Amino acid sequence: MNAASRDLTHHLAVLCERLQHPTNYEGAVLYFLEEFAGDTGFMRQSEPDGSPQFLAVLRNVASKSVGRSVTFEQLRLLRVREHRFFHGNAVVAGRIALFFYFGEVDTGALALIPGMTGEMEVARFRVTSGLPDPTSN
Repeated sequence: MNAASRDLTHHLAVLCERLQHPTNYEGAVLYFLEEFAGDTGFMRQSEPDGSPQFLAVLRNVASKSVGRSVTFEQLRLLRVREHRFFHGNAVVAGRIALFFYFGEVDTGALALIPGMTGEMEVARFRVTSGLPDPTSN
């Protein structure tokens, strides 16, 4: 477990496939927790990212999930540049928020743990206009 960095391309492909499931987004989050969370090799391949566009999308998704406008505390927004993969966590409305996003397929997930009902709640989202490529700035 927690060894995504041993074959990152494979594990990201599996994660992306699970995220594409028509209804079971939770499966993707659980896979992320099993294979990526705590993997120091994966974290070393991740770099801090301060994309205000992505943060605005995350804030919008989290606000809709909670039912009111929210802010992020203890935000950690990272990316794996070569795979156009963003991930991170924060505290939102007293809950842990875990998120990841695939730029290649414009699809991401945000999980609130625990959710409003006491269980994990997962929202899948898209960034319809795409995120700007920071290498072209």
